[in-house]
Amino acid sequence: MKLAIIIYDTGAEPMVEAGLEKIGATGWTRITDVVGKGRAGLRMGDPIFPGNNNIMLCVIEDHQVEPLREVMSVIPGEFIKQLAFRVFVTDVEILV
Repeated sequence: MKLAIIIYDTGAEPMVEAGLEKIGATGWTRITDVVGKGRAGLRMGDPIFPGNNNIMLCVIEDHQVEPLREVMSVIPGEFIKQLAFRVFVTDVEILV
């Protein structure tokens, strides 16, 4: 099993959800109004550093990793190149 961590500009929300549905993800957890600093600069949700990100956490099967890569790769370029958008996948073990 894998844990997908998707960090994205709030405007990409519908596309991220649609992508997870397309690969057959059975559930996810969304963390909203995330602030931070990255390649898109400071995003603090205030007038000086506007913008917020969200984080989507989703446990997927190993065979869903490549389909996830495919659906997330078609997110429009403005989200991938100028705004926050990253997808990380790591091994996960469910304990409880």
